[in-house]
Amino acid sequence: MSLSNYQFSFNGLTFGSGTPYIVNFIDGLMGLPPLRTQDDNRGYIDGSYSGRDFYDARTVTFDILITGDSTHNAQYYFKQWQTTIYPQTLGYPSALHLFQFQLTTESFSGDSTVTGWKLMYGRARSRASIIDPEYSFGYIKFQVEFYFPDPRYYDYQDKSITLTTPSGVITNNGSATTCPYIYIASPASSFTITDSTIVMSFSNVNTSSSLSIDLLQRTIVNGAGASQRNVMDSGSNGWLSVAAGTSANWLLSSGSMQVTWRNAYV
Repeated sequence: MSLSNYQFSFNGLTFGSGTPYIVNFIDGLMGLPPLRTQDDNRGYIDGSYSGRDFYDARTVTFDILITGDSTHNAQYYFKQWQTTIYPQTLGYPSALHLFQFQLTTESFSGDSTVTGWKLMYGRARSRASIIDPEYSFGYIKFQVEFYFPDPRYYDYQDKSITLTTPSGVITNNGSATTCPYIYIASPASSFTITDSTIVMSFSNVNTSSSLSIDLLQRTIVNGAGASQRNVMDSGSNGWLSVAAGTSANWLLSSGSMQVTWRNAYV
């Protein structure tokens, strides 16, 4: 699929410009998400001890007006929302629904390889509708709230490189840190993946199965989907990522791997 300017899509339902679902107001999409701060008060002394700030989950609220058209009435289109917006019963990340939006055809980052088409993964948190005299005339007003555990939004177009030589450059042209996905088809029994400061060290790896490393969720699984987190050994000092607006040179000590990522934004 593709989106036009000021169009949005969640769980396969497109709304916004050119659809029966008119978006009147959006809160929480373009601003910074809430922060988790580690500042601490200084007791009987003025001020606080300065800590670190981290992004928390993002909540986005839409105020929407549904109208009918020559094909269906407003109540028909409202039922489409009822079958699309429902609580998530599975909590793991792969169960989240795809949310997409496009506000402009221009890239946010100025990267000529991407456009304004962005994506996030989340779930519906609430849907509130108003029944008033306008409802009976085919003007249905309602509000829907989406929750995104990862507050960043990403370019729809991903980037990928295969490191068959010792190192490769991963460039993040966005405004937030991005955490790539690593796939190793035939891993060595022991190897390291490093940048200038972070070392990820692996040992006792089953060489007969592939290895997938999700740096965002911090999971490591084999080709059968079984957890292999224990292969990351004590020689590691963190998890790799690429900061906003930077390029990182990653070094693989043995074999080859495929790295896939997207520019990330807040």
